[in-house]
Amino acid sequence: MVGRVYVPVGCWEYGRGRVYGYPQVRLKLINLLGEELELELPVDTGFEGSLLLDRETYEFFAVGELPREAWRTHRTLAGPLPMRAARAVAVIGGEKREVLVETPVYGLGKRLVGRELLNSLTLVLDGPRGLSCLAEPTGGS
Repeated sequence: MVGRVYVPVGCWEYGRGRVYGYPQVRLKLINLLGEELELELPVDTGFEGSLLLDRETYEFFAVGELPREAWRTHRTLAGPLPMRAARAVAVIGGEKREVLVETPVYGLGKRLVGRELLNSLTLVLDGPRGLSCLAEPTGGS
């Protein structure tokens, strides 16, 4: 059997839910003015975008807001949900990635990391120990 071997680069404890803990990612976000904001955001594989933020946090990134024509609409169980979108830079494990931060046009929103950003990471979720770890291949197998 051939497989990859990974080494953790950084780990974060699971957040505390009412019944179960949930994986989260710690990252630094930089708006287009170069101002920084550090956040720990829950992982949500049900959200298709990069980062979903509540309206108040999103205002920090509004300086990089895209024109209305470039805003996305996500499908939800309740129907289509139009989103405002802004450019930002996420620093995770020392690597910078350009991301879109989004917030609902209507409603308050919430904070979470979605699949678009997760797909660019190697994230190990170790539920029994309550850790989310960013990992990279060691080069061996």
